[in-house]
Amino acid sequence: MSVIRAIMLVLLSAALLPSSALQAEEPSPHDALMSGAAWQDFTERMNAIGQAMRADDFPGTPRERAEGYRHLARTVAMALQWEVDFVDTDFPRFYRHDDEILQWGGPNVDNLYLRARIAGDKTYRLSGNVSTISDLIISTRNGDMHQGKTGVAGDLDREQLPIDADGNFEILLGPDVEPGQGIRTAPDTDQVGIRQYFVDWDTELPAQFHIERISPGPAVPPPITPEQMADRLDRAARWVESSITYWNSWMAGFAGKQPANQPFPPRNVPGGSADIFYGGMRWVLASDEALVLEFEPPDARYWSFQWYTFGWFELPEYAHRQTTLNNGQANVDADGKVRIVLSNQDPGIQNWIDTDGRETGSLTYRYIWANNAPAPTARVVPFSKLRSTLPAGTPAFSAEERTQQIDARRRHVERRFRR
Repeated sequence: MSVIRAIMLVLLSAALLPSSALQAEEPSPHDALMSGAAWQDFTERMNAIGQAMRADDFPGTPRERAEGYRHLARTVAMALQWEVDFVDTDFPRFYRHDDEILQWGGPNVDNLYLRARIAGDKTYRLSGNVSTISDLIISTRNGDMHQGKTGVAGDLDREQLPIDADGNFEILLGPDVEPGQGIRTAPDTDQVGIRQYFVDWDTELPAQFHIERISPGPAVPPPITPEQMADRLDRAARWVESSITYWNSWMAGFAGKQPANQPFPPRNVPGGSADIFYGGMRWVLASDEALVLEFEPPDARYWSFQWYTFGWFELPEYAHRQTTLNNGQANVDADGKVRIVLSNQDPGIQNWIDTDGRETGSLTYRYIWANNAPAPTARVVPFSKLRSTLPAGTPAFSAEERTQQIDARRRHVERRFRR
C-alpha cells in the first residue's frame, strides 16, 4: 500500500471510527466499506489488471487491444454480478453467463449456460421443463478453472434425467442424495451449472429451470451487511484478476503446443464434463488461403467446430457471421465424410467457417456423448484452387442461401438470449 493511500484511508476512517480503531494497520471490512476504501481498492485493482494487459505477453494489435479492454469490461460486469448478487446458497438463483456478450473461458456457441450458488451440506430441489432443447448437462462443481478449482462432484445429461412425456423433470442435489434421485454433492461443492444444447437453431428454445433449498433455513433473505459487501467486492476483484491472467496464459500455451494448422486429437480436460471430448488447433492463414478440415463424423449426439480469439478466449461474432458449425448444420458428403472450409472469403459451400478477416485463431471441436472420437485432418490450399480439392459432388451454396443462413442465425440468437 502506498504512503498516500494509507494516509487517505486513515483520514477517511477517522470520521466514522473511535480513535482506538485508528491503531489498526488495515481497516476492518466494515470500516473499509463505510469509508469507501473497499470500493477504491476494487477500482484500483481493476485499473492494475487493465494496465497489465498492455504487457508483451498479451495480444497487442489495435483490434486485439480494443477487444481486450472490451473483454475486461465484460469480465468485470460478470464478476460483479456473480460475486455480489448471486451468492446466497439459501436462496439460489440461476445466473446466465457466456452468452453472446459476457464470455470467458471458451464458451460453446451451441450452449446456453446457467449457474447457481449452492452449498455442499444443503439439499436442493431442481426442476424444470426441457422439451424445447436438444440436450443438456447438469453439473455440480466447486469453483472455476481460473481459480484453480476443477472438481466436478457429478453430472447428469438428458438420458439420465427422469423426464416425463411433457418434458418435465425433478431431481435433488445434496450430500445424502441416493442414485436415481439426482446428484450427490461433495463438501466443497459451491455451484450447480446447466449447459443447454441447441443443435437445430431454427426451432429450439430455452428450457425452464427452478431451484430451491429444501434443507432447514431462513424464510427470507437477510439484509446485506457492510462486511459482506466488502468481501464480495474483494471476491469479484480476485475473480477478474485470475480470469484475465489465467485464460491469456492458457491460450498462449495452447498456441505453442502444436504446430499451426495441425489439429490435436480429442481428449477430456480438467474441470470439464467427462462426457465432452475436446480437440483443436491454432490456424494461421493468409487472405488468399483456405484450410480444409476432413473427418468422419463421430457416433455422437452432438459435435461442433468453432474458433476463439487468442488472449481473451472469446467467440467471434456468430449471429451475423458463419463462424461455427454443428452436426445439425453441416453437410455430409456422399462418401460419409464432413469437409469444413476455414477462409476469409466465402467459398460458396454450406460448410464454411468465416475467419472474420483474421490471420490466426484458435479452433476447437467438441464431441459429446460420443461412442468414438475420430481425429480430423487439415490441409492449407490456395483459395483459388479450393474447389478442385473438394469432392466433385460438393453442392454449391449461393449468396442468397448464405443470406438466409445468416438471417436464421441472427433470429435464433435473439430468441435464445431474449434480446
